[in-house]
Formats: sequence, structure tokens, C-alpha cells
Amino acid sequence: LQACCRWDKQWYQRRVRAYEQKRAEHLKDLKTIENEMRSSYLQKVSRKDAEVKKKLNEMQVKYDGLRKAANEERDKLEEEKKKVNEELAEVKRTIAEVQRLSAEQANGKKGRK
Repeated sequence: LQACCRWDKQWYQRRVRAYEQKRAEHLKDLKTIENEMRSSYLQKVSRKDAEVKKKLNEMQVKYDGLRKAANEERDKLEEEKKKVNEELAEVKRTIAEVQRLSAEQANGKKGRK
């Protein structure tokens, strides 16, 4: 009976060691898979980050170009507005001069009659 119990005990200890060994191998495999997943995730994040930075840089360049073009257009329109206002002032002066001369002529004709 003791030999049988000793054999059962040895068999049980071998099974426990085998279980612990398989468990250790499984945990090692899980750790390897976890590291691979972490590595691939970090690579994806790095690629996405690089893409985002590239797009952001492109958008900044585009924004700067649009802002520069808008400022140039605004300056051009302000210059045209200034010219138009000067021409309008000149036309008003000319009209005023013509009206003044017409009034003087009308006064001069009235005085001669």
C-alpha cells in the first residue's frame, strides 16, 4: 500500500511539475505575443503620428499661402479703392468748377442784359 501511495505521490509530483512547466511556457508565449502586439501598436502609432505631422505641415504651408494671397489681394483692392476715391474727388472738383463757371457765366449774362 505504501509503494502504491508513493507511486501516486511521485506521479502527482510529476504531473504538477509538467503542469508548472507548461504553464511557464504558456506565460512565456503570452509575454512574447504581448511584446509583439505592443511593438506593432507602437509602430502603427509612430506611422500615424508621422502622417499627422506631415498633413499638419502641409496644411500650415497651404494656410500661409492662402493668407499671403488674401493679404496681397486686400492690399491690391485697397490701392484700387484709393485710386477710385482720388478719381471721384477729381470728378467732384471738376463738377464743382463747371458749376461755378456756369454760375459765373449766368451771372455775367444777366448783368449784361
